[in-house]
Amino acid sequence: MNLATLTPGPRDTHAIGDAAFSGALLVWRRLPALLTLTARADVLLRAGFEGDPLNAEQRFAPDEYLKRVRRLRAAFRADEIINVAFKRALTETGLGAGDCFWDPLQLRVVPTQGSHHGRRIMPLPAHRDNWGSNIGQQVNWWSPIYPVGAGRSILFYPSYFDRAVANSSAEWDFDTLKRLMNEGKADQYPVLPVLTETLPADTAEAVVIEPGDMLAFSGQHLHGSIATDTSAARFSVESRTVNLGHVTSGLAAPNVDGRAPRVVPDWFEHVVSGERLTL
Repeated sequence: MNLATLTPGPRDTHAIGDAAFSGALLVWRRLPALLTLTARADVLLRAGFEGDPLNAEQRFAPDEYLKRVRRLRAAFRADEIINVAFKRALTETGLGAGDCFWDPLQLRVVPTQGSHHGRRIMPLPAHRDNWGSNIGQQVNWWSPIYPVGAGRSILFYPSYFDRAVANSSAEWDFDTLKRLMNEGKADQYPVLPVLTETLPADTAEAVVIEPGDMLAFSGQHLHGSIATDTSAARFSVESRTVNLGHVTSGLAAPNVDGRAPRVVPDWFEHVVSGERLTL
């Protein structure tokens, strides 16, 4: 985890933004709220898979496995204990809730076998989240539910934080995706814009943290999944936030290659009131 910076305690909202939008990857160790979340998550996952989630692919055919994962993803979004714990974890980092808007929590599952992959249930190719949102103040938050390793974690290309790469953002439109989702045709459109060139393998580095740890990074970071270790599926939770104080102060990550046609504040709602973000 040499790539990431250990944070010994809470940082204020400005300091988190200043560091993240300069390219730092920040890690907080063993946040009490995340320990609560992982315990609750383990209960839900074991119930949903009727046993050990890490090797559930060996017990279920692909269709049944994916059906259970989708059911669990919906359960995580609706679970009050999970959501309250993650919001509390955000405040334990020092992030202020008063002007904070979040993309509600997501359960991410990366199965070991290609036969058990599905839309959003698979290793993600290299991408910048900012290619989709067009919001330079976006901070991503990620935490594993079970232990991960260098071959089964989240992968970064840190030297490309402020270097342009070829990508599909100019051809990707959130309004088109939203329309197709409403029509039940989302499978016809890419989940997100992605890298369209091949980067040297030695420019990628995995970050490995423990359950209960929180990783924060700018949505500008080029990142994806690494899944070369096929010993177990990867389970993690993630969210994204935008703080209006960062917007009004002009604090933002550089946009070096994002070409999506619109800004997408629709993803974000206030962590307390549920009010939609407007920019």
